[in-house]
Amino acid sequence: MNAEKLAKALDNDNNEQILTLTLSKIKEMNMSVLKELHLSKADTLELLKKLNGYKYVDELDDLKYGTYIRWVDLKDPNVIQLEKGAIFCETRVADWGISLVCKNFGFRTKYFQFPLDDHLVFQKLTDQENIILAALEHLNK
Repeated sequence: MNAEKLAKALDNDNNEQILTLTLSKIKEMNMSVLKELHLSKADTLELLKKLNGYKYVDELDDLKYGTYIRWVDLKDPNVIQLEKGAIFCETRVADWGISLVCKNFGFRTKYFQFPLDDHLVFQKLTDQENIILAALEHLNK
């Protein structure tokens, strides 16, 4: 492990929240949230596999601008799927509540928004977060 990268990651105030987690806790949290959807075991495991390297966003403060997010739309319980994702750009307060503004690539509409209340959001772990988690795992062995 590169000590320089670890020091830089630890100096970044944005990584404070990750210090309370481990890879195991992140997987458990993701699994717990997915179990609430009451999907089949195979579907739950498939979603969990796709969310490897992502953490569930429980609080709005946990979202970091410029990170890649994926989400599950909860409006129709008969159609539960993990969306491809986009870059998180900003939060907006709208009439219907808080919405997330995202940017995607390769599509005609580059910016779009969706209401946070109707979605489960998962944020991709940054390189710095992965370095910190790897160091914590190593220290716990």
